[in-house]
Amino acid sequence: MDDHRGGTPDLTGLEPRYTWSTGRGVRRLLFGAMSVQAFLAVTRLVGEVDTFDVVLSIIQLLFFVAFLGAYFVWTPSTTLDADGVRLQNGFPRARVVRWAQVRDVQVQDRRQDVSQLLLEDGRSARLIGMPADDAQRLADALAARTER
Repeated sequence: MDDHRGGTPDLTGLEPRYTWSTGRGVRRLLFGAMSVQAFLAVTRLVGEVDTFDVVLSIIQLLFFVAFLGAYFVWTPSTTLDADGVRLQNGFPRARVVRWAQVRDVQVQDRRQDVSQLLLEDGRSARLIGMPADDAQRLADALAARTER
């Protein structure tokens, strides 16, 4: 059976990768807060330590490492290519959605902070970092794909 939704939409005019971004002030605040937590964890281990200090310090340091990984290594992003959409949400594992699985795009409006892919199985996936204009362009390309 030939699936009319299986083809690659025309990605002309779209960026290959969209990345989540925050303002400079928010980034500095988050990095500063996490750095203070890491510093406190290390200084807690310098003095006389007990089991509680060690456990709390390890937890704080793990959160700091996870924050750095999520922000600098596994930056939340949306990547478009001929096979589908790769969605990175800030953790090591990314989700890949094939074009055949995509039904439509719900473009963000005043009530939504981000556009979403609507999938054939009824679920949705966030298009992280994609501006509303580009999400509309992708929705139009998906609609044109079904008309072929």
